[in-house]
This record gives sequence, structure tokens and C-alpha cells, in this order.
Amino acid sequence: MNPDTAEAVNSLYREIKDKIGTRLFTILAFRADGTEMERTFSSHPAEYPVGGRKNVAADVAQDWLSACLTEQVPFFGRTQKDVERIFKDFELIRSLGCGSIINVPIVDGGTTKAALNILDAEGAYTDQEVLTAVEIAKRYKESVLDAVKE
Repeated sequence: MNPDTAEAVNSLYREIKDKIGTRLFTILAFRADGTEMERTFSSHPAEYPVGGRKNVAADVAQDWLSACLTEQVPFFGRTQKDVERIFKDFELIRSLGCGSIINVPIVDGGTTKAALNILDAEGAYTDQEVLTAVEIAKRYKESVLDAVKE
């Protein structure tokens, strides 16, 4: 990632942290025609290193995939049970104190290119935080697209 893009993505992370709150923030790029996701940014690189990949068919719930990849709408998992149902790596997520999630798809030319993953404690988010996340994502869309280019 070039220095300007890195600074913009770090600004995105800081704004998410300041305006919404987050214990874990990652950006996942959709790869291989949407069958894989690759982490391009992580607030916790030891636990979730940049470059790590997930197989969408095996590692995430289909309703999450449908919302983010197909319908291109935010996904809001309000509870620990939602997080456990959605992600195969829920135990690691839980170990970081995360029990709710907001995912915002980043769409370009009609195709979902990436997703912002914003996680915090159970009950930390409401519908208002989802709306705020979408507004922040709109402002940083071009920077995220630059960050997820192969």
C-alpha cells in the first residue's frame, strides 16, 4: 500500500474509532470472483494479519455473504450469537472482547470490492452506528478501493 493510501486508511480507522467505537477493525478485499476475502488492513495485525485470507463458502455465513456481496447492503450483527453464527473464527473474535459487528460493503462499478468490518462489545452498536459507518465509508471509498487493489 502506498504511503498516501496508508495514511487515508489510518484516518478512516481513527474516524471509525472516534465516532463509532471499535475493538477490532479490518478491511477485507473480495478476491477470486468473490470466493475469497483477503485482509488488507487490520487494527490487530498479530491476531488478524494483513494478507490473511478467508474462503467465503467455508468461513462465513451465507446471509452475511448475501448482504455484503450480493445485495450490497450493510450487515449488522447485534449479539455475540450473531457473530458466532456468522464467522468460523468467532472464538478469536470473542477473545478480543467483540460481540457485535457492523459490515459495510465497498462497491465500485456494481461489484462489491471490499467490506469494512467494525467490531466491538455486545450491545455497543445501534442502528445509528450503522448509518454513521455507511457515511464514513462513503467518504473513504476511493482510499479503500486503492487499498484493496491487487
